[in-house]
Amino acid sequence: MSYDLSGLDVQQMVEQAQPQQPQHKAQVSLRTRKLFMVLQGAYGNLFSAKFSNGDLNEDGSDKGMRAALLVWDSTLARHADDVVEAAAQRIQRDSPDFAPNLPQFERLCEALAPRQTWAQENRLPALPPPEIVVPQPVDFTRRGDGKDWARSILAQAQAGQKKAPTVLRFARDALGIAT
Repeated sequence: MSYDLSGLDVQQMVEQAQPQQPQHKAQVSLRTRKLFMVLQGAYGNLFSAKFSNGDLNEDGSDKGMRAALLVWDSTLARHADDVVEAAAQRIQRDSPDFAPNLPQFERLCEALAPRQTWAQENRLPALPPPEIVVPQPVDFTRRGDGKDWARSILAQAQAGQKKAPTVLRFARDALGIAT
């Protein structure tokens, strides 16, 4: 079996063998671009050399730096802007000699994030605040026999205020009222 290769365009074969570039590039958020500018300004080559690989895109940008921007952007997307900004300030203050890597920066963001309750972390709806009921003064006859506390509790319960069943039982027992 023989193949006739004379009619094949070598340039076309090379172009087809090249991986197709996506028509749209993933966009890096403005926040992450600013963060990289701040960290590069603070640490210089210590920061940018971690990502730069010297391989350039068609637009002249470094592929390694572009990949790092995308990875940092997707990882830090779950943190609020103010948390990322606070982490950038803290890392410069606490570690002025060494540029952070992504896990270090993410740990700092997690430490600086406001704490959430278990319900908030699991996206459960918040309970409504309890209704504040101002106790109304109740009218009862004081007898001065040491059992006025029990009369007060029963008068409050009759006026519609909620009382625990045990409290009501103790008040009735003190007054000798059968249940």
